[in-house]
Formats: sequence, C-alpha cells, structure tokens
Amino acid sequence: MDFAQTSASSQPLAARSDFAAPLYTTSSEAVNFSNSFASIAPAALDTFAPQPAAEPAAPSAAAVPSPKFDPTQRYTRWQVGLGFAFVRFRSTVYTASAVGLNAWLSYSVRDWLAIEGAATAVFAPTIYLNEHVKYASYGAGPKISFGHDQFEPWVHVLVGGMHILPQTALGSQNGFEFLAGGGVDYNINTRWAARLEADWVNTHVFGQSQNNGQAALGIVFHF
Repeated sequence: MDFAQTSASSQPLAARSDFAAPLYTTSSEAVNFSNSFASIAPAALDTFAPQPAAEPAAPSAAAVPSPKFDPTQRYTRWQVGLGFAFVRFRSTVYTASAVGLNAWLSYSVRDWLAIEGAATAVFAPTIYLNEHVKYASYGAGPKISFGHDQFEPWVHVLVGGMHILPQTALGSQNGFEFLAGGGVDYNINTRWAARLEADWVNTHVFGQSQNNGQAALGIVFHF
C-alpha cells in the first residue's frame, strides 16, 4: 500500500496529539506546572514571614509573696496596748525608781490625730520605815502621728492625776500630773506593733512640784 494514501499521512504532524504531548507524558495525563507552583508558593513564603513576638506569661498570684505590712490595709481607728513601765520619781521627801505596767487606748479622729488615754501603775523597793513606794497615774490628751510606714513616730500630751504612797506629813497623797513625750511604733503587720516610749512627767504633790521621767516598752493592737 502506498504511504501517501493512508489516513496518517493526510494529517499534519503538528496536529497529531501523539506528537503534541511531551515524550514523558501520556495524552490523558499532563503535568500542570503553573497550577502546582501557585498552590505551593504562598505556603512556602509564609514560613519566611516575620512572626509576632510571644508575650511573656503573667506571674501567678501564688508566686508573688504578699508583704507582712501594708499601710493601705491598716486598722487605725482604735489602738490598745500594754507594756512594761519604768518611772523615776524625784522629790525633796524621797526619790524612787519604780517598775510596773503601762496601758493605753486611743481613738483616731484623723489619719494623723488621735485622742489617747493612758494609765500607769508602778512599785519601788522599800524606803525609810520599810514603806514601799506605790505610784499610779492616769491622763488623757491628743496624740499626733507622723506617717504610717513600718516605723511610725508619734508625740502626745496627757493631762490627769496621780496617786502615791507612802503619804507624808507634807500634804496629800493625790496630785496633778502633766505628761509630754513621744515614741515610735514598729508595725509588725496590719494589726500588731511594738512600741517604745519616753516621757517627761511633771507632778504636783506634797505641796511642791516634781520633774520625773517615764519609759515604756510594749505591744499595740490595731482594730
């Protein structure tokens, strides 16, 4: 048969599908490089994009220790305290160094101002004629505080009375007392504080005036 008369010879080579397809593919399965690149490229580029920095984790409440003393949580309306007291009483009749107890109660009308009442009862060794010195005092007045930090200094002025034994022939055993001084509180926490106090005490008994000294060390409770 003549080759020119066959059906294959009547079609151009470029129009035949078996010559148009690449040699490494079949006519029914062709590789689409453009679509494959388009689907892969965005995902690949995302790996090189800058990522936002991670925020540091907030510390947990349990990991942050709470302070023992917090001035914002102070109970400053009332204060009551008790401590050891030392009184040096000096007069022309006799002189005595007495020890005992000191108690006080105060009510705050302002952050820095309080009304305070205090009482002291002390005892001394025997003096002449085997008599023991027994000294008691009481008074009330203003107390001014300077700040509310862990160390809290303050001053106060108290006016009241006193009672002392033994009685002498010079006059009554009862008299007038004026006390002025101050101290410092060390706030252990929001309710408890340690107090150190020193005062000048002027008394009038036995028909004369006496200048005495007083010191106290005690504990304060806030409520």
